Amino acid sequence: MAGRDVLLVMPTGAGKSACYQLPALCDSRLAVVVSPLVSLMVDQVGSLAGRAELINAQRDAAQNREALRRSLAGEVALLYVAPERFATPGFVDALSEAEIGLFVVDEAHCVSQWGHDFRPDYFRLGDVARQLGARSVFAATATATPRVAADVIRRLGLREPVRITTGFDRPNLSYDVVAVASARAKQQATLALLREPGALPAIVYAGTRKKTEETAARIGRELGVTVPAYHAGMEREPRAEAQRSFMSGETPVVVATNAFGMGVDKADVRTVVHETVPSSLEAYYQEAGRAGRDGLPSRCVLLAENRDKGLHVFFINQIEDAEAKNHRWRQYREVWGYVDGTVCRRAAILRHFGDRATPQAGERCCDVCDGPLGGLSTAPSPERRNVGDGVGSPTDAILSVVSEASPSVGRTRVVEILRGGRSKVIAKYGYDELPGYGSFHDWRADELLGEVDGLIDAGRLRSTGGRFPKLRLARAA
Repeated sequence: MAGRDVLLVMPTGAGKSACYQLPALCDSRLAVVVSPLVSLMVDQVGSLAGRAELINAQRDAAQNREALRRSLAGEVALLYVAPERFATPGFVDALSEAEIGLFVVDEAHCVSQWGHDFRPDYFRLGDVARQLGARSVFAATATATPRVAADVIRRLGLREPVRITTGFDRPNLSYDVVAVASARAKQQATLALLREPGALPAIVYAGTRKKTEETAARIGRELGVTVPAYHAGMEREPRAEAQRSFMSGETPVVVATNAFGMGVDKADVRTVVHETVPSSLEAYYQEAGRAGRDGLPSRCVLLAENRDKGLHVFFINQIEDAEAKNHRWRQYREVWGYVDGTVCRRAAILRHFGDRATPQAGERCCDVCDGPLGGLSTAPSPERRNVGDGVGSPTDAILSVVSEASPSVGRTRVVEILRGGRSKVIAKYGYDELPGYGSFHDWRADELLGEVDGLIDAGRLRSTGGRFPKLRLARAA
């Protein structure tokens, strides 16, 4: 209200939108709200009862022109705009005809290259705000680590901003990690969770577009209800219908990629299931945060399969920029440290975001504090190696792979398994489901091969010999 720049970091469901909507509604000037997702804009504009308009690529040109006209004419208080729209020739010039009060960057972590959902279109928003002569810039996010928050201030050029961080704890949410041995076990766990009393409405995050459609069809058949899929590759109308039917309560479950996440404001989501480990802990916190926005007890369940590690490693290795690659490896270690960790899940999340508050839980906290969910397998045991934390040794992992691999494997195949290889042989024989798969992704092949040969020399492993020698555990192992 005083015209100060603001950086607001507040948990999902705690009321970030109200913090800029109320000042905008009290101001005679136009507030411009930059929002990254169509679903977020539709929800928020719909809730503002004619006081807001939106412009994005999902609407036709005539609708966008009318939205701009109404905004310039002072007929609305807020204009929601997709970030890429500012690159359209003439758009900024046209918008500059209005007197701009607040320039809001929602989901502001997208401006940071260290954020989990970085978007290049966000980079120029600080310049756009200054070009429009905005009275103040308001950056809001639920998922900014201290590093990301500092980067947001720098990228947007915030001027001595008021910094408000209200904490990250969501006491009404429970956080459970469930280790699953296979895709089939994962499917069974999801269905068991959705069939429990009080589990619906629910969101199931399936990872890829293909998996999203397959999972939606499977759950729909098993539960005997219509289950829509939602992902960025869908046509505009089916995607909008999927969102509408879930938000209205017409369908009790939606299966989605992370495109169905930021800003989806359905208050009574009771369960969020992740069938794939997300690429970062920030992404998990945000997507899980769709649950329990009404403050009632809700569950966030992460189904973790070793195969997910290999997929993460595969995609990271496609990154060419060294700095970006190092950042993704850091996110990999953080999210798998959480999955494989043995401390309170809630405390782990709070510490990740720099929140030192004492965790407060409701009826249930997490699988570490309260034990595994009934009827489902437990999270990884304390003895399991934590990725990147130096705990455990390659010796244990090598002996485990040699012991459990079927068919038996040789020296180089052991190394490939531990480094998270994606060859056809790995997939054919299910080697990517072994406990040690991908756990030494950051080791060079010659380093791991040296460890294998050392175990052979020490008499703990023996080779079968022949044209295609395989490894066996020696009696000493």
